[in-house]
Amino acid sequence: MGRGVTGLILRAMRADDYVFTVLGTETVSEHYHRVHFDGGEFLPRNPWFPTMWVRLWIPKSGNATPDEDEGSLVQRGYTIVDPRGTAFTIEFAIHDGPAPRWALDAAPGDRIAATMMGADLTVPEDPAPSEYVLVGDPASIPAINSILGTAEVPCRVFLEYQHDGERDLPVHADEVTWIARENRGAALVSAVLAAGIPSDAFLFVVAETRATREITRAAKRDLGVPKDRIKSQAYWLDRA
Repeated sequence: MGRGVTGLILRAMRADDYVFTVLGTETVSEHYHRVHFDGGEFLPRNPWFPTMWVRLWIPKSGNATPDEDEGSLVQRGYTIVDPRGTAFTIEFAIHDGPAPRWALDAAPGDRIAATMMGADLTVPEDPAPSEYVLVGDPASIPAINSILGTAEVPCRVFLEYQHDGERDLPVHADEVTWIARENRGAALVSAVLAAGIPSDAFLFVVAETRATREITRAAKRDLGVPKDRIKSQAYWLDRA
């Protein structure tokens, strides 16, 4: 099965390819699923850091054991959590798409191709942030939790949700502000900006494309947060 143009670009950039083996799966809730992997040489060659992520190559059908002639692959990025030796976990927010279907269908012994392209989380040190402001939704909880587990300053967390059960997902923070998704993310944008972001904070925004862009733009333009104190990544696009 082919990887298309994206695969060709990554190969030209000398990205590293791996094969992960499923060790087991775990259902967290109706909308959240964990898959445990052995990555072989992946972690020994790529020391773990907060927000570390990898591209998985998933059959468009979402079948964990696809036929060779089933068609092309799609790539999806996922955060590596709970590293332990050569093993680790990936958490999937469940929605209609090939990656969640693959995760729900996966069983011990199944294998999946993955690509690692150099990435890191750079936080300014001079001066160090007064706090972290972390913004996302269930899809970005793994990345946010990885920061919460290593942060040495206070953290404020804002998470958007679409299903009531998502508010019960494990977030490693003493206090989380949950915002129901309304008006294509406008409620999340309003809540974050109304709460205020100091110019010496570190802002981490990983949500739907429109909300991510609006929060990032307003933080720089209206709140005076320097560009080097903002890390943003659009995790998905609302096409409704």
